[in-house]
Amino acid sequence: ALQSRSLWVCATVPAHRAVLVARCEVMAAMFNGNYLEANSVLVPVYGVSKDTFLSFLEYLYTDSCCPASILQAMSLLICAEMYQVMRLQHICELYIITQLQSMPSRELASTSLSIVSLLKKAKFHNSDCLSTWLLHFIATNYLIFSQKPEFQDLSGNLSVTSATRNVSQLCLNRRRGTGQYYFCMRRR
Repeated sequence: ALQSRSLWVCATVPAHRAVLVARCEVMAAMFNGNYLEANSVLVPVYGVSKDTFLSFLEYLYTDSCCPASILQAMSLLICAEMYQVMRLQHICELYIITQLQSMPSRELASTSLSIVSLLKKAKFHNSDCLSTWLLHFIATNYLIFSQKPEFQDLSGNLSVTSATRNVSQLCLNRRRGTGQYYFCMRRR
């Protein structure tokens, strides 16, 4: 039988140590190395909400995830970056991009979702593909975003004009016959 360990995220969340070790290199190092967690029954998890961590565990167990919103996908992306689960990071990036691409201009103008905040989080958490795409998205929808208060928060290194100069087209393509998506970036 698999040995069960509990992970602490504002509540006790049961999880199988063998699954965590097999699916996540960071947890494998945590549970098999000379760390305190190797012999602990309860392991504290910091900086992640219970719902986000449950979604993370769902991915580790099933190899799939279905975020309920862009904000949940961003939280899951941050958790995936913390535990260095690259495939989950890419799934979250893809979800965020496809959700934003499908948003009509009228909805984009009236949404309370802060694209600039998403951009800052993407840059902070080393999500280069998402941050590049968000810069391009802001540049493409400049008239909409320039009217929003958070637009003033863009600093010089996140310049929208540099995004338009550096990236002529960032696209999301579907591989024929596979249903898989991949990113491509074309420069002028």
